[in-house]
Amino acid sequence: MRKLMNGAVFTMALAASVVSAQAVAQTSAPVSVSYTFAQGAQGWTAGFADLPTDYLSTGIYETAFGWSAIPDQSGVNGLMIQSSNRSDDVFMYITKKIDASVGLAPNRQYTVYLNFDLATKEVEGSFGIGGSPANSVYVKAGAVNYAPVLNVEDYGGFPYYILNVDKGNQRQGGADMETIGDLAKPDSEVEGYQLKHFEHSFTVTTNAQGEAYLIIGTDSGYEGFTKIYYTNIQASFY
Repeated sequence: MRKLMNGAVFTMALAASVVSAQAVAQTSAPVSVSYTFAQGAQGWTAGFADLPTDYLSTGIYETAFGWSAIPDQSGVNGLMIQSSNRSDDVFMYITKKIDASVGLAPNRQYTVYLNFDLATKEVEGSFGIGGSPANSVYVKAGAVNYAPVLNVEDYGGFPYYILNVDKGNQRQGGADMETIGDLAKPDSEVEGYQLKHFEHSFTVTTNAQGEAYLIIGTDSGYEGFTKIYYTNIQASFY
């Protein structure tokens, strides 16, 4: 009788061990997301920071965001974002919430491997007002576990939109976003837009709902017009 009980206990313990191992494997499995924007924005949104709250009424900032075909890239679509940097500090960004619906676990630290292509027409070493349209517009990326929103803060006696994410300023990165390159296109001898590849890794801890927000943007020290396109965004959470 005792042998039968010991065998039953062993069988139950083995089954519990297998279930536990499966749970650990499922929890530790990487989560990957990919966006090619073949037919739309796929839930990505955009924003503009470090500019006056009345920028839309003035019309001088020329801000716009939307899904479209990318010039000079046959059959490739992306997220277009543009602005005219009248404040000498405009940050324009795109963001997307990643959550438990794709497998993220709550309150867990992930290492995120992000890669994407950005279409730019700016030439290495070019000159412009206040800086280079290629080398003075800095690409930044990161992730946070709260929604990126714009707060209104006083700046020189005027109300400005300031992002609640620590992105640093212009060339310098911040606690939540790091500088990973600029808008100089790969081949200066070729006219028009070209795709430039970016890769970056960082860590983020999801919130209690298993949410994290990817955010990619450009911090401009060039006092002129910038228009770029994002495409082929991929992120893997380990």
